[in-house]
Formats: sequence, C-alpha cells, structure tokens
Amino acid sequence: MKKICVTLGVVLTLICIVFSAGCIAGESSEKLVITNSDGTTVTLNETAERIVLLNSNAGEILYLLGDAGKVVGISQSIANNVEQLKMYPNASVVGTWNEPDVEYLISLDADLVIGYASSKPKNAEVLASAGIPIVYIDCTKPETMARDIVEVGKISGNVVRAQEIADYYDEVIDEVRERTLPLSVTHSVYAESYTAYWAQGTDTGMGQLISIAGGRNIMTDTAARKISDEWVVSSSPEIIVKLVNNMNTPEADYDELVSRTGFSTISAVENDQVWLLRNDLTYGPRSCAAAVALAKMIHPVVFADMSVEGVLAEFNTRFGTGFDTSGLTYPVL
Repeated sequence: MKKICVTLGVVLTLICIVFSAGCIAGESSEKLVITNSDGTTVTLNETAERIVLLNSNAGEILYLLGDAGKVVGISQSIANNVEQLKMYPNASVVGTWNEPDVEYLISLDADLVIGYASSKPKNAEVLASAGIPIVYIDCTKPETMARDIVEVGKISGNVVRAQEIADYYDEVIDEVRERTLPLSVTHSVYAESYTAYWAQGTDTGMGQLISIAGGRNIMTDTAARKISDEWVVSSSPEIIVKLVNNMNTPEADYDELVSRTGFSTISAVENDQVWLLRNDLTYGPRSCAAAVALAKMIHPVVFADMSVEGVLAEFNTRFGTGFDTSGLTYPVL
C-alpha cells in the first residue's frame, strides 16, 4: 500500500511539472517579437486591437489583411491622401507623422504605434514613456517587403493571410526578375520624386524597382538627393520616370517636365520615353505593380502581356480590396 502511494505521488508530481511547464510555455508563446526594418526588435505582450498609423505603407498592409478597422489614429499626411483615407473609417487624425500628439494618442487608448524606421518621430521617447509601444516597419523597399508584410501580420494576429499577400508580392516580383535577368540589353533611367530634381538613389525603393525591372539608374548614389537640370541633361537618360501624387493634371505635369531647360536634347524626350507614375504605387505592398510598370517602360516587348492594372485587379480579387486600377501612369501603358 505504501509503495502504491509513493508511486501515485511521483505520478502526480510529474503531472504538476508537465502542467507547470505547459503554463510557462503558454505564457512565453503569447509574446510577439516584431523585427523592425532597421533590424531591432520589439516584444509585444499580445496582438494589437487599437493601432495608430504614422506609416501609410504599413497601413495598406493592414487594409489588405482586412484589419483596417483596428486603426484608430492616422497621421495628417495619410488623411490628406483620398485613396488612403477611405481605408480607415474608424480613425481620427493624431498629428503629423514625425511628431504626433502624444496626449491625444493616450486618449485613444492605443495599443501600438507603427512608424518609419528611417524617420522616427521626434517625440518617440515621450511615446515610450507613456507606455505606448512603437514598431518601425518601413514597407518601402521591395528587397524586404515580403518580410515586412509578415511582421505587420504578426502585429494584427493575421499571419496566415499576411503570408498569402507576401507570396503574391514575391510572385509578381519574381516574374519580373525572371524575364529581365537573361536580357543583355538595358536602358538608362532617371527617376524623379514628386519634388523637382530630387533623384532616387540605387538603394531607395524606386532604385530597387528600377534594378528589378532591368533598368540602369543614372543616379549611382544609394540615397535620394537633389540634382541639377544640367546633370540630367548631360546624362541624357533613355527613360524618364516622374512620380506624381495624383493624376489630376497629367498633361500639364508632363508638359512641365519635357519643357524644362535643355530637356529637349535628352534621349528620353526625343524618343517619347517620358512617363508619369503615381507615387503611391512605388512603396508598400502595391510596389510590385510599379515593378511591372517600370518593366513595361524599359522592356515593352518582353512585358507586352503583363498589365499594371491587372496586378492591382488581382489584389482586389484575391484579398477583397478596392484599389483604384485607373490613372496609374501617363501616358497609359
């Protein structure tokens, strides 16, 4: 009888140990480790249900995930963009992306703030001291886009769908790469931001897209910087791509570009290889559509069967979104 009691005691002890280990593992598994775009990490206790967006690119991922309803606050720059604003029906403006109103954030009972690693808020320390976690996921460069999409999915607790979006993004990018890698001929490209003479460097999102699309960026610096009209003219790029915030006045924007001093002698202008591209396509999860746009500009024959509009239409079909598929480029590809 004593032996049976001892044995039973050992069994009960083992059960308690296993149960305790399970509880500890359960507590550990609830922690979410988010990898920021700069390589640092943030540990969250749980998924976020009330999110403040300072980063519109990460916001588009939440929209694709079907989690835009969790966004309770947005920056003024997001609110100023009609296409982006309609994605967040439950959000109010919390100030600028680089200096949000901390007191207002606290009043919103926000679980989390998503900002840019490349341009952190000036008052990030104040936000941290208020106990509001900040994650920095840029979602700007195609080389890290798939990873960034999955990280945003972890934040909202929607990893499976995030992986599906990342897979589609990679599917489009990989198709563009596969077609351009064997090509022996490339063409020089000047990519200008919506700010005049602000050239996009090789390691910017736009710079990476040019490389993927089989182009040669005439701006060899890694970062974006201001250049002169003389520099563009002397470089005589074969293709010019100007980013614009909207297509409200494409003809006027186009005419301003090609009529700049000395531009009439540039190869791209002489051969009608000048394009306007909507800026919001070049960053975030839709930038795979921009890769197709650039590829069609640089290698029109090779990409004759691919469509920029088609990429966005597939987003809408697969993920139930409503991205605008019109007015993406001028002239229309």
